[in-house]
Amino acid sequence: MAIDPRFFSVTPSTAASLAHLAGCELRGDGDRPVTDAAPVSMACEGDLTFLAGAKSIGDMALSADAVVVTTADLCSALPDGMVCLVSDAPRRDFATALSSFVAERQGGWRQQPRDDWSEVEVGPAVVVGDDVEIGKGSVIGAGAVIHHGVRIGRNCRIDANVVLSHCDLGDDVVIGAGSVIGGAGFGFEITPDGPVRIPHVGTVAIGDSSCVGAGCAIDRGTLGQTAIGRQVMIDNLVHIAHNCLVGDRAVLAAQVGLAGGAVIGEGAMLAGQAGVSPQVTVGRGAVVMGQSGVTKDVSDDMTVVGFPATEAREAWRERAALRRLIAKSSQRKE
Repeated sequence: MAIDPRFFSVTPSTAASLAHLAGCELRGDGDRPVTDAAPVSMACEGDLTFLAGAKSIGDMALSADAVVVTTADLCSALPDGMVCLVSDAPRRDFATALSSFVAERQGGWRQQPRDDWSEVEVGPAVVVGDDVEIGKGSVIGAGAVIHHGVRIGRNCRIDANVVLSHCDLGDDVVIGAGSVIGGAGFGFEITPDGPVRIPHVGTVAIGDSSCVGAGCAIDRGTLGQTAIGRQVMIDNLVHIAHNCLVGDRAVLAAQVGLAGGAVIGEGAMLAGQAGVSPQVTVGRGAVVMGQSGVTKDVSDDMTVVGFPATEAREAWRERAALRRLIAKSSQRKE
């Protein structure tokens, strides 16, 4: 299932019912069951998904049994037999439909360690939900909140006042004080009546031996995962938005911000206060210098600087040429 049952409950519905609730025109079999939701590239039988742009049509080839919220024009270009909920605002109406059959699971809370956590060190005032798994040798700092269903590997260190929800942590992971992992992302659709929040029913996965600094926020996916690889080093005050992918051994310095769906390649390095735009890829081994704003894909092993970020050597040449022009202009005036 694309929606993890540890964190969310699903009430099966039908295409016709969702079309009625979302105020969409139904095209196709109204009895088509809907039991899950998935990104357009992963949607299969029983899944609800949405399609807002023509460039994703090719991803729909293997998902003719899905139910898709889309526009009238895009619906006509989809495979035969696909059930469409026709909308003038697919993201908005997808959010409405999704909220009607997916709900966040509610669980109980405890402030005492479980008997099977005899080899886990749990600090004072820790609050833990139901069905939490914590590996041997892990340390949970004072005041941490661990929501139901969370999995923490062996020999992890969760510092004071961390909040973990909707996430899986590998072995030897460190989460710095005050960080929030698995919170809902900043996803919404602008409408004439104001912003409409998009439900986030995904998760966060953090690989073995990764380190997250203090005061960081890593949001869960809208659909699917926000994934942090192995041996990733994340400094303090870093924000990683929904559905970002950060490759193994990447390094993100303080105050880096990744917008939704950004992809950071293996071994890439982002210096302080660098920002990456939505759906933009920074290649393997690439370097983004401090305070740079990456608005388009960066090739493997390239170093970029500035805003909008450009290849560093080209940027230095341009700046040197500009300085020479300014100097010549000043000389003429004299």
